[in-house]
Amino acid sequence: MVDKDAPKPGKLKYSQQDLRKADLKGKDFYMADLRGADLSGANLSESNLIEADLGEANLQGADLTGANLDGAFLRDANLRGPNLSSVTNISCVDIESAYIDKETQFPKSIRIKWRSDRDYVCMEIHKREKKAEEKMVGEQKIREGFLATEGKTKIDAMKRIEESSSRKNPNTKKVRKKQKLIEKKSLDQNDLFKEIRDVLETHSS
Repeated sequence: MVDKDAPKPGKLKYSQQDLRKADLKGKDFYMADLRGADLSGANLSESNLIEADLGEANLQGADLTGANLDGAFLRDANLRGPNLSSVTNISCVDIESAYIDKETQFPKSIRIKWRSDRDYVCMEIHKREKKAEEKMVGEQKIREGFLATEGKTKIDAMKRIEESSSRKNPNTKKVRKKQKLIEKKSLDQNDLFKEIRDVLETHSS
């Protein structure tokens, strides 16, 4: 059902209005005129700001969580301090036309590299680049996991081989026991020769 009383796009006029700390959550500002409006500390979370004119508007400290800024005009807008980490459809072109500071938080798709207190470089991280980064991180984790388990795998393989050899030749364990006895016992020469002979006879049987 169409709301006949709803304002048409572009008919909302808030230019130069004092909207400080106003609760405007979820409000539809599609193509609205917000030029020079004081929106500092206002709650604009989940609001529709598509193609809204925010030129010279004061958005310092405003809550823009989940706001859609697709096509919004931000020239000379005050974006010092607000959390923009979850806004959608904001670009470096928009950011560079406004005023920001080091307190301003941006989405993961935007990277700001500060050269000084006022000079910065804005970079956009596209989805394809994000996927490439995620792939590299994933491959690195796989390699680290492989290296961490490789040693254990080798030890387990050696144990399996030893167990298999023991099952195939029941005398293998006896031979090893004799060998350990020879290493541990302090035997004179005659006893040593006797032990070696017994070992050889056991091994050949």
